[in-house]
Amino acid sequence: MDAATAKHVGARLLGEVEDGSLEELLGELRANLTNTSSHHRSPELPLPGLTTVASRYQKATQSAPPPLLSVSGRYLPLLYHLVSTLIAAPHSYTVVLVDVESRFDVTRLIHPSSNYSAAYSDLKHLYVYRPARGQEQAAIAAAEGFMLYGAHGSRDREWWGTVVVGGTGGDVNAGWKGWLRVEKEEVGGFAVGVSVDEALKDRARRQEVVDGAGWVARSQWGNYGWKDV
Repeated sequence: MDAATAKHVGARLLGEVEDGSLEELLGELRANLTNTSSHHRSPELPLPGLTTVASRYQKATQSAPPPLLSVSGRYLPLLYHLVSTLIAAPHSYTVVLVDVESRFDVTRLIHPSSNYSAAYSDLKHLYVYRPARGQEQAAIAAAEGFMLYGAHGSRDREWWGTVVVGGTGGDVNAGWKGWLRVEKEEVGGFAVGVSVDEALKDRARRQEVVDGAGWVARSQWGNYGWKDV
């Protein structure tokens, strides 16, 4: 899929998400309530390095999940990385994402210039809700109830859990405060004694290094790094 097609598909998907309200979600849940539930287990992170950091945090703080992660800083790249890994093969989970800030861009998961592994067919197993601020807890509860008991198109997949953007709750939450802070990978400066002419000649190469820099999620319990391009 090229960039233009991905943008068009993403715009349509986001349009459908924005048309849905909390009241409609609750109504759909009530209308489709059944006795058969989707299988749901305690979620595990599919990224071993990130699992190690989370385990150290939980052991040190005696914190029982959820949440597995509480993320701050420039957290969207980590969420794209995590969600795309969850919904893509070989894991092929279903994920609920409650986006209070309306900042999560679905097209990033299938953008041709990224390293994310999700395919277009995986996107239908990502359920994105955008409640008004103050309604996030009701949206989380309603969405999770719908995943367990509602009539949806992902019943042949295992439901991994819930990611919350701009609020608390869920299995992973991201906002202004969190024990895991996401930052751009640092790129070293020019060496001491480099002249202006030498710096200019090296500018193109350095720009490539900057553009290819990855991301780091930092905490006192360890760091996790990855690249999204």
